[in-house]
Amino acid sequence: MSEFKLPHVEDLTTNSKLPGQLTEDMKAIEQEDTDLRKLINDKHDDLSKQLTQLNQRLDELMNGGAM
Repeated sequence: MSEFKLPHVEDLTTNSKLPGQLTEDMKAIEQEDTDLRKLINDKHDDLSKQLTQLNQRLDELMNGGAM
């Protein structure tokens, strides 16, 4: 009976470029994650600001005032 070898182990021993490629891929993934988190935070901040302005305007309208 032949010995079963795990593909990921075999790939690492036969492809010397794979570890470097994995490192580059991971760096790209981490950068994309960082960029997306910043975009989400920026959008959240914008939406929070808009919500605050809308709440202020609603309070003014409810109290009979005008902007």
